[in-house]
Parts: sequence; C-alpha cells; structure tokens
Amino acid sequence: MRQPLKVKIFMDVSASVVEEQVNAWLAKLEAGTILKTDTVVTTVAKGDGASPFIVVTIWYELPASDQDRPGFRAT
Repeated sequence: MRQPLKVKIFMDVSASVVEEQVNAWLAKLEAGTILKTDTVVTTVAKGDGASPFIVVTIWYELPASDQDRPGFRAT
C-alpha cells in the first residue's frame, strides 16, 4: 500500500530564516523523496508598513518499508 504524501511548510519574513529552517529540516530528514516544491512571496502588515512574507511548501514521501515494496515476500 502506498503511503500518503507528506507536506512541510516553512514561513517567515526573512529569506535567511526560511533557508535555515529548510536546511535544518533536510539535515534531520535522513531519507525521503521530494516530489514538488512551491514558493510564494506575499506581503504582510507589520508595524508602520508591509513586509515581504515567504512561504515554502515541500511535498515529500518517506521511503517505503520492505513490506510495501513490490515483490516483497515474507520468508
């Protein structure tokens, strides 16, 4: 049986903070397949004006267990 896709979302007003969040997550992921990424930049009201707001969305799959792989047979 195929596992459902997982989604990870990173958000901040600073590109360097989002980059650090993504890199830390990737370092902890160990194994997986990234299927799609999406980046949106919009504005958010902050204090006296508006600031950019960055959202990075990553769709990914974790590796399948041996039992989920095609052709697996229990011995």
